[in-house]
Amino acid sequence: MPFSTLPNFGLNRKELPLRLGVLRLVAVLSTLATIAQWIIPVVARGIFNGGRIYYSNEPSKLYDSLLPWPVLSIPAWLTITTGLLAIGCACAYLLLGGLEISSDVSFMFFAPSLAGVFAIFIAAFEMDPTGVIWTPGPDGYPIGWHWVVAPFVLLLLAATLVSAARMKRLRAERRRRRAQHVTPG
Repeated sequence: MPFSTLPNFGLNRKELPLRLGVLRLVAVLSTLATIAQWIIPVVARGIFNGGRIYYSNEPSKLYDSLLPWPVLSIPAWLTITTGLLAIGCACAYLLLGGLEISSDVSFMFFAPSLAGVFAIFIAAFEMDPTGVIWTPGPDGYPIGWHWVVAPFVLLLLAATLVSAARMKRLRAERRRRRAQHVTPG
C-alpha cells in the first residue's frame, strides 16, 4: 500500500471535494515552507559562515566565514505561522474527510508532523535571551520560540486517531450495506 495515492501538488478534484483538496494542498505547501526554513539557513550558513550552523558550533578549520554570523535568521512568527497552518489544515482535512481520504490518513499525519519536528531544529539556530527552553549540555543556550509549533503535533495525532477510527466504522458500514444488497431478500 502506498504512503498516499493522491498527488501532492494539486487540488485532486477528481478524488476530493474542493474544500478537502484545498486543505490538503495548503497543509502540504505549509509543511514544505516550514522544512525550507531549516534547509535554506543550513545551506547558507554552511557556505557563508564557515560551516557554523548552530550557535554552539565552531567555524570550520578548512575555510573562514565569508559573512558575519548568522547569515540567515528565521523569525519565530514565520515558523509558527507556517507550522500551525500545516497542522491546522491537516487536522481539518482528517476530521472533515470521509472514505475518500482513507488512503491518505497516514500521509496527512506524517507530513505535517514534520513541521512540528523541524520547528524545534529551527528554534535551536540561535540563542534567544527570552527563550524558556535550553539546548542540552553544559554549553546549552536558550532557543527561539519557534518550538511552540511542536506540541500541536499532539492535536494532529488526536485528529489522525479519530479519523482512523471513523474510517474503520465507515468501511464496516459499507461492507454491511454491500452484503445486504447481495443477499436475496
